[in-house]
Amino acid sequence: MTLVFDSIDSRVRFSVRKGGKRFRIELPGLAPIAASSQVVLADGSREDIIWIQAKQVKNDLVLQGAAAEGHWTLRTSGETNANGVHGLRLEMTGTAKQRQPVMGLVPLAVERLTVDHVVQHGRSAGGCRGISAPAADVDVKSHCMVMARIGGSVLQITQPLRQDNPSQITAVFKGSALRHLAVTTPYMLDDGVGSLSSEPVSLFASADGHGLMEAWADAQMQGGPRQAPPPVAGWNSWDYYRWTVTEDAVLRNAEFIASDPVLSRHVKRIIIDDGWQYAYGEWDANPNFPHGMEWIASRISKLGFEPGLWMAPGIVEPHAKIAQWDYEMLACGMSGLPCLCFNCMERQGFVLDPTVPKTRQWLHDLFSRYADMGFKYFKLDFLLPVARAPLYDDPSVPRGQIVKMLLEPARQALYGRALIMGCGYDFHAGMDNVDEVRTSSDIHARWDSICENVGSIAARWWAQGRWWGNDPDFALARGTEPSDDPDLQRLKPCLVYVKPKTANASIGEYVLATMNRAEARTLLALVVISGGAVNLSDDLTKLNEEGLDLVRRTVAAPRGEAGVPLDLFYSALPAQWIQRVGEGRRVLLVNWSDEPRDLSLDLSSAGIDARSGNDFWTGASVNIRGKV
Repeated sequence: MTLVFDSIDSRVRFSVRKGGKRFRIELPGLAPIAASSQVVLADGSREDIIWIQAKQVKNDLVLQGAAAEGHWTLRTSGETNANGVHGLRLEMTGTAKQRQPVMGLVPLAVERLTVDHVVQHGRSAGGCRGISAPAADVDVKSHCMVMARIGGSVLQITQPLRQDNPSQITAVFKGSALRHLAVTTPYMLDDGVGSLSSEPVSLFASADGHGLMEAWADAQMQGGPRQAPPPVAGWNSWDYYRWTVTEDAVLRNAEFIASDPVLSRHVKRIIIDDGWQYAYGEWDANPNFPHGMEWIASRISKLGFEPGLWMAPGIVEPHAKIAQWDYEMLACGMSGLPCLCFNCMERQGFVLDPTVPKTRQWLHDLFSRYADMGFKYFKLDFLLPVARAPLYDDPSVPRGQIVKMLLEPARQALYGRALIMGCGYDFHAGMDNVDEVRTSSDIHARWDSICENVGSIAARWWAQGRWWGNDPDFALARGTEPSDDPDLQRLKPCLVYVKPKTANASIGEYVLATMNRAEARTLLALVVISGGAVNLSDDLTKLNEEGLDLVRRTVAAPRGEAGVPLDLFYSALPAQWIQRVGEGRRVLLVNWSDEPRDLSLDLSSAGIDARSGNDFWTGASVNIRGKV
């Protein structure tokens, strides 16, 4: 017997045959999708559920099935998103047996889905990209949302932002098909027995993929819309100085900005990044800041800027006092002892356990102390690794709540006193404890770095001003043409990866600044079009007049809403952007190829009636004839 479930919209259907493993999903504009539900066993294998019973319960269809010596339920219901699009919601629950621990629930598994383009979404900074068919065995790993264009429609598969057991949407993109697509809620080994439930999965389809993204974003805002802080232009020490930063370098750039007739009007924040502290986990000034952090905060304030400070509040390096004396504050490995589960640039560290009351009090005191010194902005980094330790003191705290719990003492200490920017932030922690969030991975003054990160800037356009302020990372101008710096390519940060037996020298020769003029304009234009934070990170005293003109125009640009990447569902490197700026529009066209190309955009198709405009970089008038 086949049971058909019609949702609110007759074009949205779910059908299943009793005694079978497969069900069928129909959404408007798409061919029917054959799918199943699975359990993931301790050895990593997957087993399809055989559906034994199916019945209508009020407005839901409830399936009862068996697999892996367990009993499983799949509840299917109709769902309408914030834009009135109808879809389906699937949620799986069940009971696993002791003899066969279940390590994951898969409410939706699709063996093969023909697609034209996929947009994946990462769990933290970066991790987003677009992939077009034909693809060659590309692993797709997405969190919360994956978008797939199929002809003229976009299929959206989503889960909630806030998750107790962070799920993942995985597939292999081969040729023109997503293969082995699975939406999996994982469980740790000690949790994989007994009553389990998946995070719910929603499916929608529409010709308006951007509208689907906005509707999902709106649905995640508990308590209604929140007002993100207005973007503030700033200067950050990291990309130029990295761990060589000194108080003299910070003040030299702050004084330069204060004396510049344009920069001084628009740059309002000076952020001291990584390199000021004795150690991760021991947040006191090192010898590069001999007067201490309260002194430099006061100097920055007297120059007319808001002082900002970088910290990695959840990381503890082995030589920090906590690691030596207060190790009960640290999360543990399977041995029950603290473990080094953080690694970045070959620096290793323990992670704090925020389920320990002493840890939370220490965090509250830490941020109270630095707020008392006068710091008004905190860039908090390396947050996601705190959620990756095997064991925490309170095992009842879900893995998806760990970063949220880490940030709560900071938010309490800083509320009304300072803003928090989450860098390397766990999106599953929600939006309550952060004011800004990094959207991309680290961007350097290199063309390959720009190309690598544009996908994350584009795929998260909908979060800007809706959840928080987006931080697309640094607005950099230095390069082979806009700078006269003799040390432009002297810093080689990847030397840390050269091992005694490394034969290939290329990894150690990596430098941070190789941009030419056109590439610098592209990076700065992406920062402006994002609508989010604008943080300079060059040694401004080393830029030539051309470089200074670039950064002056960037920080002085009127702020707009989040720029929309129009070709997000067609291109791996979005090249067509439109941004609302007051009553006007800002348009960005990018030639991502190495060869000259003529680019155009039909403004009328985007609902814009314009006759003239101005070139952003030169101010020259531009005539428009329906296209730009």
